[in-house]
Amino acid sequence: MIPWHFGQIGVLAFFVHTSFVLMLSLERSRLTGAAMFGSFYLRRVFRLYPLSIFCVTAAMVTWRAPDLAAPFRHWRWTEYLSNLALTTNLTYTDSMVGGLWSLPIEVQMYLCLPFLFLLGRARSIAALALLWVLSVPAAVLQLHICGRFSVVGFAPCFIAGVIAWRLSRSVKRRLPGWLWPIALLASWPIFFLATHKSDMYFRWLFCLVLGFAVPWFREIRFRPAKVAASVVARYSYGIYLSHVAVMMWTLALPVPAISRWAFCAILAVVAPVAMFHSIERPMMIAGQNLAARLFQPSAVA
Repeated sequence: MIPWHFGQIGVLAFFVHTSFVLMLSLERSRLTGAAMFGSFYLRRVFRLYPLSIFCVTAAMVTWRAPDLAAPFRHWRWTEYLSNLALTTNLTYTDSMVGGLWSLPIEVQMYLCLPFLFLLGRARSIAALALLWVLSVPAAVLQLHICGRFSVVGFAPCFIAGVIAWRLSRSVKRRLPGWLWPIALLASWPIFFLATHKSDMYFRWLFCLVLGFAVPWFREIRFRPAKVAASVVARYSYGIYLSHVAVMMWTLALPVPAISRWAFCAILAVVAPVAMFHSIERPMMIAGQNLAARLFQPSAVA
């Protein structure tokens, strides 16, 4: 259960942090109307899909799906297409890449964020807090009615990030950055009380606590910590998509244990770095350039 709790905490913190950061990005863009929506969605597509398409295709070619009736059956084309589109939660399809379960929810979250930005920009923090309260019964209903729209079950998580952004516009960052890791650690018991049967309730509360806490802390100034965080953030998507495959392949090699762990450590670093520089970064730049040309012609000029 401990590894499960740590993994879930990482996903939940990601939803809060990503929503918060993308709200700041939308605010900095100063775009309005269709240009804001078009630029945001286009950049998200180029940011998310190219690397996931590569990893899903690699799984289609090299991996086989687990099945009790046929343990080594190949993936079906319908499963492949659903994984390519990142709609596995809508089609009740198994994820072909370890950890891919959260990406469809992330994509659907991105569809909502510009609307939440417009709402948060024009309303008070109290209105967003009320929206969070209303999202909880909607999320509870989703758990009992339909499993397809799991993004609704996570709505209180990313709305907490929007609350953090809105609160950051009206409060001063009074607390030193070095206290943030301690505050984050202090919030963990909220979710560590969760079980698989009741984890969503603890998720929502944990994310809300993070959302209200983040705006009060200044940035960490300790340079080694900033450099380490920057490196991890840069390669985090590649790490996320590759770490399960790396462990499954290297730790199953017919070599001594020390060699398996050495291969695992090396490939765990090499794989995300290679994917970032060969696929992720070029596609991100292409998306930024295309969005600038289509929606910010003055910036291109």
